[in-house]
Amino acid sequence: MLPYFKRAENNQRYANDFHGDQGPLGVSNPIAPLPICEAYFRAGQEMGIPFNPDFNGISQEGVGYYQLTQKDAKRSSASVAYLRPIRARKNLTVRTDVLVTRIVIEKGRAIGVEIVDRPGGEKKILRAEREVIISSGAIGSPKLLMQSGIGPADHLKSVGVTPVHDLPGVGSNMQDHLDLFVIAECTGDHTYDNYAKLHRTAWAGLQYLLLKKGPVASSLFETGGFWYADPTAASPDIQFHLGLGSGIEAGVEKLRNPGVTLNSAFLRPRSRGTVRLKSADPADHPLIDPNYWSDPYDRDMSIKGLRLAREIMRQKALAPYVLREVLPAPALQSGEELFDYACRSSKTDHHPVGTCRMGHDDMAVVTPDLRLRGIEGLRVCDTSVMPRIPSSNTNAPTIMVGEKGADLILGREPLPPAVFSGNYCAARPMDAQTTL
Repeated sequence: MLPYFKRAENNQRYANDFHGDQGPLGVSNPIAPLPICEAYFRAGQEMGIPFNPDFNGISQEGVGYYQLTQKDAKRSSASVAYLRPIRARKNLTVRTDVLVTRIVIEKGRAIGVEIVDRPGGEKKILRAEREVIISSGAIGSPKLLMQSGIGPADHLKSVGVTPVHDLPGVGSNMQDHLDLFVIAECTGDHTYDNYAKLHRTAWAGLQYLLLKKGPVASSLFETGGFWYADPTAASPDIQFHLGLGSGIEAGVEKLRNPGVTLNSAFLRPRSRGTVRLKSADPADHPLIDPNYWSDPYDRDMSIKGLRLAREIMRQKALAPYVLREVLPAPALQSGEELFDYACRSSKTDHHPVGTCRMGHDDMAVVTPDLRLRGIEGLRVCDTSVMPRIPSSNTNAPTIMVGEKGADLILGREPLPPAVFSGNYCAARPMDAQTTL
């Protein structure tokens, strides 16, 4: 898969065995870091966590800056990188604000999609000459399949959908990263909280327009790291994100001084959730059950990650910046107390995957070339096909799936495996691409 990561990438800093600089997707280092970020790096090193200049190189472990999918201080999304440059192509039509109600199946083959362009509007079928490709993500893709009658037959019948193809794995195997966080009050104006004030908001806008710097140019979570909850793990199983503010998480009280957030997430959960239909109405939202911590191992590792984050925030290097811990609160120490805190305060990392996973067994939804099992002319190409969640953010791996999926759909020969020239530095195998 590495050649596809490299083909996607237009890296502004690296061009080596792990990075490309000729692709469409802009990737760059943060351009507006704050001094507290450097103090965080020193705090990690005080705990024995090394500084890492490139999480996507040969080694993932350590603390450092995340590279961002940004170019010229602007977000380089999949739409900006891939779609905008070819917007005028005659063989491309983009329609927004359209609801796809079902995939149309005739004689075991997908022949198009049914759409409506407004609530209660007339249904229209768009026909496909060759294939229908679904790229609606780990929530949207299984929903569309199930409302088309493709999925676990018993569930479909229970909500009033006539089964077209019994495929029990659709909507199962959902995985996500659960985020726990430590929030501290700062000793002074060390983060971006005070930019919520009107005059500072205006100044931030001017900074961005004139200098391409400041909070508007920041992703707020551009600093982090990877370390171990399980010291016997072959590669890091905890990810940190340092948030340059306290009000980033919902429901956090306003502090007298600006605050700082350190999130931790266990990267390889064993728990599996589901996506199911609420009803036969395509306009209804699906029922999403991530089923976090159904496996007690996930709970144990997540709590260990939270303890690591607390310990980092208490290091000497951060003392000039951190006044006090606000959450979870110093009084909470036992595993049960932290579990209760996590149940009240944890949130998704927005990394859902796996609900149309690839494979060859009975619960697989697509084959390794992304074809839907049992239906011709239909593929799924998004995070839902991943059998397991990457030990990282999911943006870059998702774009990689799109890159390789394009070759599969077009029938092109796969890119040859990576050949390493030694054009890199570090000493451990790469775990996963981590670009935000």
